[in-house]
Amino acid sequence: MSNFILKTLETRELKLNTIRLRGFYGGKLRKGSGGGGSGDGFPQLPGDVTRWHFGGLTNEMMAAMDDPRIEDADHKGRFLSFKNFAWKEGSGISDIYPGALVFDGVDDYGVCDNFPILTKEKGYTVVALRQWITYNQNAIFAIATNASDQSFNGAFTFEYLQKGLERTISYGSTQISLSYSKSPFSWQTTSKYNGVDINNGNKEATNSLALGRAYPQRNESANFAIWELVFLDHDATEEELAKIKDYFVKTYPWLFLDQAWTVTGKTNEDEDRATIANITGNGNDLVLSNFGFIEGSGYNEEGEYAGYLVTDGVDDKIASSAFEMGEDFTVVGEWKLLPVSSYNYAGIVKSNNLYVYNNASIGLAVFIRSGGSVANKVEGIKSLKAICSDGRVYGEDWTEYKLNPGTTVGANTALNLGFNGSNFTQMAFKNLGIYNNQILSKNDCIKAYNYLQTLKAK
Repeated sequence: MSNFILKTLETRELKLNTIRLRGFYGGKLRKGSGGGGSGDGFPQLPGDVTRWHFGGLTNEMMAAMDDPRIEDADHKGRFLSFKNFAWKEGSGISDIYPGALVFDGVDDYGVCDNFPILTKEKGYTVVALRQWITYNQNAIFAIATNASDQSFNGAFTFEYLQKGLERTISYGSTQISLSYSKSPFSWQTTSKYNGVDINNGNKEATNSLALGRAYPQRNESANFAIWELVFLDHDATEEELAKIKDYFVKTYPWLFLDQAWTVTGKTNEDEDRATIANITGNGNDLVLSNFGFIEGSGYNEEGEYAGYLVTDGVDDKIASSAFEMGEDFTVVGEWKLLPVSSYNYAGIVKSNNLYVYNNASIGLAVFIRSGGSVANKVEGIKSLKAICSDGRVYGEDWTEYKLNPGTTVGANTALNLGFNGSNFTQMAFKNLGIYNNQILSKNDCIKAYNYLQTLKAK
């Protein structure tokens, strides 16, 4: 074997050992600063903070390790090891959940064997930036647990799903009648889960942490994407939780939708077919009126618009309740206006914020922050992937068009799809998300669009 090859192998091994021993963080090896402040904008917090962040990792990097693992962000020597990952899309670093680690729901899980012992006197806090992908209704698993075995000794079992029932455990006391946070931001303390009171028992904490399983020895695994995990050695104050969330919003703006709807998974036979739930959980649902729930006026289950909700352009209405949108906003989504024979004053309308009209077979007419004083015609396309209130809009291939925005400062009005007063048009609608008081960059618009495609009607 040549010296060159030997030298190359030695260099490669040295790099891998450096990653194993010092931890990899955000694409760079960093020096820890203690208390949770890791030099990337994460807030300095009191007490002992354990944090893992999955951005900057690659499947190639992790697959090259004999024992794939990362150190906590503050380099306290708390290594999280990953078991059974394929290190490819769906089981590893994810075109679909940027910056997240995806657990496949088959056999992927993570373990830390030197997790700090938590005390009931001080309590604990678990904060996760995560998204559930699917539930195996016959299995038992969790996002994160301090339980070392099936007796559920440990401080917490966070978002513990047992055969379809959403529950959580605090010091051994199980809460059953929970509804998991629809926001990707979710947290638990000794006595609260996302602000809802929970009971706590008398179990003792352990030095074990498992991700994706109800406890390390159980062979059923959860299917979820996770961007960050933060553990505190005390019950967090509202101020501490707000600081963590503020950091998440600034770092992952595309995850924090103010309004969002999708028809993915809905059919004409559903009992709730006339309602499209707001998937942020805020209750501002879209209500369908005058639909026949047949081809051309309902959910098309085959053909070009399979998976869309189609309006007939005659009397079909899709409308939300009134909600506030400010001067700055970003709208992303998957929808198409169908070619019509004449100009229709309908399509996507939120009065004094946004008007997208169906401009016959030519294309679109778009009014941003305006009731009609600033006209923008976009020819040759019938859909926009994203609309920013600064005038940037993006077509289906992410071509950027710069339009003229108006000066309206915002409004508390309803969102109307497929109609505007007595005007109607044909459109195919799959999903739509709104970021209020946020103007996303093109890159973040793409991430927002891709994220929206992963969400399902609930």
